[in-house]
Amino acid sequence: GEADARLAKRVEQGGKGVAVVVAAPVKAATWVLRPHEDGWQLGPLGLDLVPIGMSATELVQLQQVLDDADVEPVLVAPVGDLDEPAVPAAMIGTNSRPPWSLMVHVLGKPQVTDAAGGHASFERSKALELVVWLSQHRGRATRSGARTALWESNVRDATFANVVSDARRSLARLVGPPADEEWIGRTLTDELPLHIDVVTDAEVLASALRAARSASSDVAIELLRPALGAVQDIPFAGSAYLWPDTEGITSEMILLVTSAASVLSEHLLDLGDSEGVFWATGQGLKVLPGHEELIALRMRAHARDGDLAGVRHVWESYLRVLSSDTWSDGEPAEKLVTLRRELLAPSLSMAASA
Repeated sequence: GEADARLAKRVEQGGKGVAVVVAAPVKAATWVLRPHEDGWQLGPLGLDLVPIGMSATELVQLQQVLDDADVEPVLVAPVGDLDEPAVPAAMIGTNSRPPWSLMVHVLGKPQVTDAAGGHASFERSKALELVVWLSQHRGRATRSGARTALWESNVRDATFANVVSDARRSLARLVGPPADEEWIGRTLTDELPLHIDVVTDAEVLASALRAARSASSDVAIELLRPALGAVQDIPFAGSAYLWPDTEGITSEMILLVTSAASVLSEHLLDLGDSEGVFWATGQGLKVLPGHEELIALRMRAHARDGDLAGVRHVWESYLRVLSSDTWSDGEPAEKLVTLRRELLAPSLSMAASA
């Protein structure tokens, strides 16, 4: 009715949301807020939160929605108005156990770890590749799709079944799945779902980046720093997987990492944290060494510190990357040429006068 329409309008522009308390996991949920110790924890980021309250009007609207569902609502005292934008201070990262059980690492060498850093050991390399493939095809993972992607030729049913079994056993040896569940679901259809509690480092980074875009500098830094710290190398480093490139997944991950590195570096630069800028841009340059925006941020950080030799060093490193890149024409980007000239203008003027 009218109350439902007003409630829907509150969230249609983004930056807000509607949550429903349920007694069991919702597999399609992008975000999961669970009770944790003395508060709540947001997955898959592993952040401790203090949810903000609702206005009296919104509580009435919510009560009407719940009444329609024949559910008895539990009302709490209103705390502020959602029309006033705010970012909870408790969205700062913690060292608490994350609300996931297994993480598939794809921003570097493919591997699977638990929350304590333990590694899953697979008897077959294809079993690990299957888990990685499933993590990149949530909601559309099928046996036929996996067989086509992982094998160039038709694979025997028995071989594929053995690979799936090895993947299940290897994950379960590291961390046991919830009661009556499997990390890789057993179905009577072509579907081959990966459990919601198995996340990837790229998913965590993407979630952090989305949250950071509308957060203050301090909160954005606390969100992005640990997530970006998971980047070890180029996506799928050391593997011979063919499907990530053909499906454009590698390119998407490189864009994700460089975007997160740029956002974090800009916040750090604004706060005068040059060392933080060098670290964050370095994480992004692991996946794309000649990224122009990251190179510019490193040059600006050196110039801010009055380190013109550092500006020249970054520039020379950038030129070496260009000369070694077979896909590059060896010519530096015009915007970086202009930036270098601007940053080194004082020293160039002194040299000319001398």
